[in-house]
Amino acid sequence: MVEPFEGKALVRPGGRVEPLDLAPGERRTLAVERSEDALLVGLQGTLVLRFWGRSLRLGPGKTARLRPGRLDLEAPEGGRALWVVLGLAQSRLAQDHEALLALLEALPSPEAAFALSRKLRDHIALEEALYYPTLSPGRRRERLLEHRILLELLEELGTALREGRTVQGVVERLKTAFLAHSEAELEA
Repeated sequence: MVEPFEGKALVRPGGRVEPLDLAPGERRTLAVERSEDALLVGLQGTLVLRFWGRSLRLGPGKTARLRPGRLDLEAPEGGRALWVVLGLAQSRLAQDHEALLALLEALPSPEAAFALSRKLRDHIALEEALYYPTLSPGRRRERLLEHRILLELLEELGTALREGRTVQGVVERLKTAFLAHSEAELEA
């Protein structure tokens, strides 16, 4: 769950950076989600990481790579650290999926279709770059196929809107495909 970090094993871009200031004797619980990796960089004082009944001391200038799970961070004499999270959290995916579903509900207006197209393409690019490297090859293939189906349905929706045809059936198929994709992705 925790290992020394040499700088060569950076998995992927994305995430967030947060400074941590700990008072003497303060203890914090850090959580790394399944789709993330994290780095903890000691800046000042000695920090103690406790996980699975083991502990690791982290001094200034030292970096530890944290794998998914929960661990406790203590600073017996106070200390500072930099918490760097790499990857894409499930909560972010869930928020994006809710926003996309809201746009699907607003169809068939051309403005909603344009916004949906842009947001869905951005979301797919984000997932493929940051989240999919954490999946097994089989699950990755399944999610990529789902993306391809969603993009084809989105193209069909755009064509129907341009030609002035009814879009009710396309919208229903798009909603069904998106809900299935969302369920598979968030439960993976």
